Amino acid sequence: MVICLTSWAQTPSCSAASKFYSKDSINVTAFGASTVAGIGGFSFEGFLQQNIENCYTGKTVTVTNNGVPGETTTQGLVRFPAAIQGRTGFLLILMGANDAQAIVNKKMKLSETERNMRYYIEEGMKHNLIPILGTIQFYNDKDSQFFRDCNLWVKQINSLYKRLALEYHIYLADINLALGRNFALYQDLVHPNEQGFRLVSFVWFDAINRAIEDKLLVVGVNQNYPNPVSADGKTRIGYSLSQASHVQMKLYSMLGAQVMQLADEYQGAGYHEVQANLTNLKAGVYVYVLRVGGQQFSKKMLVVK
Repeated sequence: MVICLTSWAQTPSCSAASKFYSKDSINVTAFGASTVAGIGGFSFEGFLQQNIENCYTGKTVTVTNNGVPGETTTQGLVRFPAAIQGRTGFLLILMGANDAQAIVNKKMKLSETERNMRYYIEEGMKHNLIPILGTIQFYNDKDSQFFRDCNLWVKQINSLYKRLALEYHIYLADINLALGRNFALYQDLVHPNEQGFRLVSFVWFDAINRAIEDKLLVVGVNQNYPNPVSADGKTRIGYSLSQASHVQMKLYSMLGAQVMQLADEYQGAGYHEVQANLTNLKAGVYVYVLRVGGQQFSKKMLVVK
């Protein structure tokens, strides 16, 4: 998914797959330390809820904030069961910056962070939540050897999180990559400012969209774009699959004659697009038909010359 960041006040561009979301609500549980709790009157949760509501219109959206400033992944263990009790949907896990300090101070080891994160992921999955693991941001280490040492562990912790995401086949929100070392997005040594939190919300939103596209779509077909098909004859048709299926898509004239085979293959669940070149067709109205899993969906398109 492409996010437009030309202005910090802009909302993100919406995934085409948002039209095929299969549920009536989107529920998000955010769990972590101070970047989850919010600092200086700012947090990412409000921005994230706005992003979701902007694209998934008509859906009930809840985003709960379960952040406690200053906690390590070990300290968060005691309150995690209550945070996820009765929750459904997505679990955003963002902890570890305080672990980096504790490791430098020889109060923790990286193996302890790994053990804790495995617990969070596995318990979330046992409760049928969809975990999304967030990487942690760098400290502003310009004038501090201590924070330079912390950042060495931030890198190792983030490498661990990326490995765990692959191992458990869960989603990663790479907040560290988005913020980088742009400390103009910080309000202090480690916490984002308003612009930074908005950017963080976009990163979470992208990860949620990826999960929805992979797991939570109904079968359906979009209107082709552009429509009418312009003089260059190029158009895109988006469609979604709820499970792996044999897909056939054909284009017909209004008289019922087949004029083009657009797709005929096995595809996995998720959102897909067909790129069609219709330069050889005469101007007029056509019908494209998607057949999948014993179901049939059709829409009209207009070709102009």
